[in-house]
Amino acid sequence: MFSRIRCKADYRPKKKTAVAFAIALELDMPAMLDLLARAEIAFSPSSKFDLIVTYFITHHVYDVFEINAALFKYGQPILGE
Repeated sequence: MFSRIRCKADYRPKKKTAVAFAIALELDMPAMLDLLARAEIAFSPSSKFDLIVTYFITHHVYDVFEINAALFKYGQPILGE
């Protein structure tokens, strides 16, 4: 994954991939939004996935299992799939 980002100038990750990467790096919300913007991705206030991820990041919870449990509970795609 990381080698694709570094080696392919035209590579555009999916939102789930970029979010998972930001969580793995334990980025705060401004840094995560900056990373997503650089990948031409934005969060939407009407997306359950985005709201759930935003909640965990703003509360400094980076446990992917905990985040995935919440995503699964609300019928959203989980990270790392």
